[in-house]
Amino acid sequence: MTNEITLSKAEFKLDLEEAGLTVLDYIPERIVPPIVIINNRTPYLTPSRLGTEYLLNLELVLVASTATNKQASENLDQAIENALKAMPRYARVLQVNEPYEMQTNNASYLTASISVELEITI
Repeated sequence: MTNEITLSKAEFKLDLEEAGLTVLDYIPERIVPPIVIINNRTPYLTPSRLGTEYLLNLELVLVASTATNKQASENLDQAIENALKAMPRYARVLQVNEPYEMQTNNASYLTASISVELEITI
Protein backbone atom coordinates (compact mmCIF):
# COMPACT_ATOMS: atom_id res chain seq x y z
CA MET A 1 0.00 0.00 0.00
CA THR A 2 1.35 3.42 -0.96
CA ASN A 3 1.33 6.27 1.56
CA GLU A 4 -0.65 9.51 1.24
CA ILE A 5 2.44 11.68 0.73
CA THR A 6 3.60 9.69 -2.29
CA LEU A 7 0.06 9.47 -3.68
CA SER A 8 -0.43 13.23 -3.33
CA LYS A 9 2.77 13.99 -5.24
CA ALA A 10 1.83 11.47 -7.96
CA GLU A 11 -1.63 13.04 -8.36
CA PHE A 12 -0.09 16.52 -8.53
CA LYS A 13 2.34 15.32 -11.23
CA LEU A 14 -0.51 13.82 -13.26
CA ASP A 15 -2.56 17.01 -13.02
CA LEU A 16 0.38 19.10 -14.28
CA GLU A 17 0.98 16.63 -17.13
CA GLU A 18 -2.69 16.79 -18.14
CA ALA A 19 -2.17 20.52 -18.63
CA GLY A 20 0.58 19.75 -21.16
CA LEU A 21 3.70 20.08 -19.01
CA THR A 22 6.56 17.58 -19.02
CA VAL A 23 7.03 16.71 -15.34
CA LEU A 24 9.39 14.49 -13.36
CA ASP A 25 9.02 13.81 -9.64
CA TYR A 26 12.73 13.05 -9.27
CA ILE A 27 15.99 14.65 -10.38
CA PRO A 28 16.96 12.97 -13.66
CA GLU A 29 20.48 11.93 -14.54
CA ARG A 30 20.21 14.01 -17.70
CA ILE A 31 17.94 17.04 -18.04
CA VAL A 32 16.12 17.51 -21.34
CA PRO A 33 14.33 20.88 -21.26
CA PRO A 34 11.73 22.21 -21.21
CA ILE A 35 10.85 20.32 -18.05
CA VAL A 36 9.36 20.73 -14.60
CA ILE A 37 11.03 18.85 -11.75
CA ILE A 38 9.13 18.36 -8.49
CA ASN A 39 11.38 18.69 -5.43
CA ASN A 40 10.62 18.65 -1.72
CA ARG A 41 10.80 21.93 0.18
CA THR A 42 11.56 22.73 3.82
CA PRO A 43 9.61 22.26 5.96
CA TYR A 44 8.38 19.15 4.16
CA LEU A 45 5.14 18.82 6.15
CA THR A 46 3.41 21.26 8.48
CA PRO A 47 0.10 20.86 10.29
CA SER A 48 -2.76 22.60 8.53
CA ARG A 49 -5.42 22.11 11.18
CA LEU A 50 -6.00 19.95 14.18
CA GLY A 51 -6.23 16.30 13.28
CA THR A 52 -4.93 14.75 10.10
CA GLU A 53 -4.66 17.73 7.72
CA TYR A 54 -1.16 18.74 6.61
CA LEU A 55 0.51 21.06 4.13
CA LEU A 56 2.96 19.26 1.84
CA ASN A 57 5.60 21.78 0.76
CA LEU A 58 7.02 21.30 -2.73
CA GLU A 59 9.19 23.20 -5.16
CA LEU A 60 8.66 23.13 -8.91
CA VAL A 61 11.92 23.68 -10.76
CA LEU A 62 11.18 24.98 -14.25
CA VAL A 63 14.01 24.48 -16.73
CA ALA A 64 13.76 26.47 -19.96
CA SER A 65 14.89 25.30 -23.37
CA THR A 66 18.40 26.29 -24.32
CA ALA A 67 18.59 29.27 -26.65
CA THR A 68 20.11 32.72 -26.86
CA ASN A 69 19.87 34.62 -23.57
CA LYS A 70 16.92 36.71 -24.76
CA GLN A 71 15.01 33.72 -26.10
CA ALA A 72 15.80 31.61 -23.02
CA SER A 73 14.35 34.38 -20.83
CA GLU A 74 11.17 34.43 -22.90
CA ASN A 75 11.02 30.61 -22.80
CA LEU A 76 11.32 30.65 -19.01
CA ASP A 77 8.63 33.33 -18.67
CA GLN A 78 6.34 31.18 -20.82
CA ALA A 79 7.15 28.09 -18.71
CA ILE A 80 6.27 30.03 -15.54
CA GLU A 81 2.98 31.18 -17.04
CA ASN A 82 2.14 27.64 -18.22
CA ALA A 83 2.90 26.20 -14.77
CA LEU A 84 0.77 28.81 -13.00
CA LYS A 85 -2.15 28.15 -15.35
CA ALA A 86 -1.76 24.39 -14.78
CA MET A 87 -2.04 24.57 -10.97
CA PRO A 88 -4.87 22.39 -9.69
CA ARG A 89 -7.33 23.86 -7.19
CA TYR A 90 -5.79 21.98 -4.24
CA ALA A 91 -2.35 23.55 -4.84
CA ARG A 92 -1.45 26.97 -3.47
CA VAL A 93 1.35 28.95 -5.10
CA LEU A 94 3.40 30.75 -2.46
CA GLN A 95 5.94 32.48 -4.69
CA VAL A 96 7.92 32.37 -7.91
CA ASN A 97 11.61 32.88 -7.21
CA GLU A 98 13.97 34.85 -9.41
CA PRO A 99 15.53 33.06 -12.39
CA TYR A 100 18.97 31.53 -11.99
CA GLU A 101 21.43 29.54 -14.04
CA MET A 102 21.50 25.82 -13.27
CA GLN A 103 24.65 23.89 -14.14
CA THR A 104 24.31 20.17 -14.85
CA ASN A 105 26.04 17.66 -17.15
CA ASN A 106 28.39 20.33 -18.53
CA ALA A 107 25.44 22.49 -19.62
CA SER A 108 23.78 25.64 -18.30
CA TYR A 109 20.01 26.15 -18.20
CA LEU A 110 17.93 29.16 -17.23
CA THR A 111 15.73 28.03 -14.37
CA ALA A 112 13.17 29.34 -11.89
CA SER A 113 11.49 27.75 -8.89
CA ILE A 114 7.87 27.96 -7.81
CA SER A 115 7.08 27.26 -4.15
CA VAL A 116 3.84 25.32 -3.78
CA GLU A 117 1.92 23.74 -0.94
CA LEU A 118 -0.66 20.98 -1.20
CA GLU A 119 -3.20 20.27 1.52
CA ILE A 120 -3.29 16.54 2.22
CA THR A 121 -4.93 14.21 4.72
CA ILE A 122 -2.82 11.56 6.43
